[in-house]
Parts: sequence; C-alpha cells; structure tokens
Amino acid sequence: MKPSTIDKQNKNASAILSEIINQPTVSRASISSATGLNKSTVSEVVKQLIEAKLIVEIGAGESSPSGGRKPIFLKINKTAGVSLSIDIRFDQISLLTAYLDGEVIQTVSHHEQINKQNIITRLMKHISAIQQETPSTLFGLIGITISIHGVVHDNQISFTPYFDLDEIDLVTALKQHLAIPIYIENEANLSALAESAFNTPYTHMVSFSVHTGIGAGVILNDHLYRGYKGRSGEIGHTVLYPGGIDCPCGNKGCFEQYCSFNALMKRYRQIKNDQTLTYDQLINHYHEQDAETIDLINRFSRDLSIGLMNVMGAYDPEVIFINSEITDKLPEILPIVEQHISRSIYNEIPVYRSELGSKASLYGCAVYNIKTFLMVDQFRFNV
Repeated sequence: MKPSTIDKQNKNASAILSEIINQPTVSRASISSATGLNKSTVSEVVKQLIEAKLIVEIGAGESSPSGGRKPIFLKINKTAGVSLSIDIRFDQISLLTAYLDGEVIQTVSHHEQINKQNIITRLMKHISAIQQETPSTLFGLIGITISIHGVVHDNQISFTPYFDLDEIDLVTALKQHLAIPIYIENEANLSALAESAFNTPYTHMVSFSVHTGIGAGVILNDHLYRGYKGRSGEIGHTVLYPGGIDCPCGNKGCFEQYCSFNALMKRYRQIKNDQTLTYDQLINHYHEQDAETIDLINRFSRDLSIGLMNVMGAYDPEVIFINSEITDKLPEILPIVEQHISRSIYNEIPVYRSELGSKASLYGCAVYNIKTFLMVDQFRFNV
C-alpha cells in the first residue's frame, strides 16, 4: 500500500505525513495542534499510516506538568522504501540511494563519455548494479529522479548544450525497461531543492551552479520556480559581453563562456600556452602570486559578480549559495566577488559557498523522489 492508496481524496494524510517527516519529534497531539485537525481525525489517519508501514511509533515522551498520558512520538519508517538519484554529465554518471528520511545509503560515480546512443545501456547497467546492492524494502525503489545539465520541461529534455540528450525521449526509453516512477529535472533546480531542504530558515534563495555550464535554481516562497517552460534559471545563457564568444545556444558572449569551469580553464591554458595544465596547477600558480593567474582570477571574479547581481535583480533572494568546484578549491574568489557586490544595491544579500558540494543535485533528486512518493509539499533533512 502506497500513500496514494490510503485515500486519494484525503489531504489530511499528506498534512500529517508532512508534520512527521519535517519535525525531529512529533506526537498525535502536536500534529493536531500544528495542522488544526481534530484529534480523532489525526488518530484515524495515523492508524492508517502505521498499518501501511509508512510511519512507526518510537516511544513515549514526558507528560505535561498537569499530568495525563505521555505522548507517543511518531517517525517516518525510513526503511520502507529507497530513493534513487542520478546525475548525468557529458562525461560522468553519478548515483545515490537514500532512505525515506534522506539518509544516504550509497554513492557511486562512473566516468564515461555520454551520448544519445549509449545513455540507455549505460544507465540500465548502473541501475541494475545498484538495485542488487540496495537493501530490500517494503516498497523497493520509490522513484528515480535524473539530474540533467540542460533545460527540462514537462519531464522532457528540451536543450543540452554539451551533449545530444535533447534529441531523445529519455523517460519513455527508460520506462520500457523499468516499472518505477521516473522524473527528470534541471541540475540547478535540484540543487536548489537540496539547499532548501538543508537550509530551512530561508524561503527565498538561489542555488547558483558553476560547472561545465552555469545555471541557477530558484526557490520563491519555499517553492521551486521553473518559469513558463523550465528556463527560469538559465542565467548561463544571458549575455555578459554582447558580440563576444560564440555559445552553443546560438548567442554570443553568454555568461557561461566566461565564468564556467571550462571557460576558466580554457582561458588559463591560453594564457600559459599549455593545453595540459590542470585546475590544481592554476590554484598553485594563484597561491604562488603568479601575476597572470592573479589577473585571470580577478577578472573571473568581477565577471562572476556581474552575473550574480543580475540574478539578484531578477529574483531578490535572501541568500545565494554557490555550488562549484572552482570556489570549493579556491574559496579566495568569494571575498573578491563580495567586494564587487558590496558596491551595489544588493550589498545585503549574502553569497555563501554551498556545503553540499558535488552531491547537491543528487540530494535534490532524493528530495524530489521522497516528496512525490509521500505526497508532501516540503521535505527537510533531519539526518
């Protein structure tokens, strides 16, 4: 029995599940108080959820000062099912499994060149392997969410600048092999869902991803904002320098042609006239006070701050989290960026380095799977 089979017309189950999964400790009485549902309704729905093995009782708390029964605390039955997250880049597939409370079971990455011809074979190979290694649960895999570095709309890939997955119907092709709910979503959007699930005080935020390309996931009023056709956060394809470097999207001078990881490394290798140089060598040159590298990073930071201020002007977030291997290994960039922003009207919006790192989109996939399976609007990590 899945959540939707308990009572499709009953929103009470979703409200109660939401309280249970998003609070460290919760009882029937506290659920009644938080949701406004009467105690008998809460007790009946909780009984159904226990019978469905979606929640469990975990022991009694302390009685109130006036006495009475001790409250029985409730918790999601995390081992009732498993979420599968997949992140696809043009040269890598990463997978993460997690229980229903978000606790990670396993994470693996495979470095391989991806295209429309081999993607289904590669995915099925990795999914089959991870299924064999995943603990047996009542509901099994409750969903697969796939993170795509490109534009996604209506569970379809509409644009991928650095590989050709937009030329196939990925979900339909996978459904020929799997009887599991499958969803696809933009990588930056999923990273934003993860940041929201971990950084609960913020209801308006942007997760700014700087990898092969650049994207922004936007959370407004605690909800993911996708725009009309999924292009809301495609900040990487806004023009930074009119008439500038050609971009695969068809424009010239796009932001990600100057501030993505690939753009930074391309410029660094050009400056040093050596195509074999690595990012670690760039970092070493910077720390060694190499004049050319310092100038490169200063220009990069200035351009990055311009792009960030454009995002701030468009969405007015409380906070921006940057997720990038660039700032992870060279955090000195952020103070330079903040210095540029401090001179603008956006000087009160903090910019932080994401603590979720390269797994941000995978955590976001887990959030999406769990929210969809349990039919809840919000999911907070309490693990």
